[in-house]
Amino acid sequence: MRPMMKEDSEAAPGLLVLVASAAGHAARRAAVRASWGSAREAGGLAVRTVFVVGLPAEEEAEEEAALQAALEREAAERGDLLQGRFADTYANLTLKTLALLGWAAARCPAARFLLKADDDVFLNLPALGRHLRTLDAAERLYLGRVHWRAVPSRDPASRHYVPASLYPEPAFPPYCSGTAYVLSGPAAAAVLAAARHLPPLPLEDVFVGLCARRAGLFPRHLARMAGSARFPPDPCCYREVLYSAHRVTPAQMLAMAAQAQLPCSAWHRLLGLARCKAISWLAGDDGGEATAGAGSPRKAAALRRRTEQGASRSSVFPAALPR
Repeated sequence: MRPMMKEDSEAAPGLLVLVASAAGHAARRAAVRASWGSAREAGGLAVRTVFVVGLPAEEEAEEEAALQAALEREAAERGDLLQGRFADTYANLTLKTLALLGWAAARCPAARFLLKADDDVFLNLPALGRHLRTLDAAERLYLGRVHWRAVPSRDPASRHYVPASLYPEPAFPPYCSGTAYVLSGPAAAAVLAAARHLPPLPLEDVFVGLCARRAGLFPRHLARMAGSARFPPDPCCYREVLYSAHRVTPAQMLAMAAQAQLPCSAWHRLLGLARCKAISWLAGDDGGEATAGAGSPRKAAALRRRTEQGASRSSVFPAALPR
């Protein structure tokens, strides 16, 4: 393992944001840094944001050397990149998550909360930080937009394909969408420990849910962790209601950040917030990695009560891009 990042002498953050990115996603990382990723404080919690990438993938072989050189320049300039020793492919998203959790455990063990997010997610860190401040970080908390009774895809042509030989059960346990979810420090440690005993399912968010089940954790649903960005450009919505929105382009991310700075009028409060809240509760298609089954928080509560009653993995060595 090479030295990983710029050393930070500041106290451990209250909220460590770990953004799953990819070697070729420089524009997305730039948009995050220029918008919500520039925050150093959120709702009273100190914040640190780190991007996690893999090695340039095989399909990018012709550009591999150029991409790696660009990553090293970016790391030298920004000091916020981690690079894992695995190809940057969809199939390796689980390895990426294990890498970022492993790095956090080794280098930032005192962080109160860990927030994993994709690089096309807009985050409302002030609102989320205020919510997290109301929670006990000493508890084992697993928070996000929960998928209930998601069904494994048995179609070999699907990138979500899970053969019955790898996972024979008819449905996955409840899990938080991989687009954005929060783990308290103790929960992150429990998930990482459980991962050592499970084969690495290629569906990252499902795998984290399986690890959570093994560790005795149950996900807590946050409707304000929204799905795809289908919301009107309403400053009240982005500043006061939503914690996250997925499938956001770099241009949209900058526009949403700008909207969040605009005044929130009484008219917006009366109609905009109601509409935003309604959509956030109804939104379901957020790009979760498995096929989501029917479910609701009410049904989930019953499922939770029933649940409460009732292959080898390669080592991951996150390697730093040199400063």
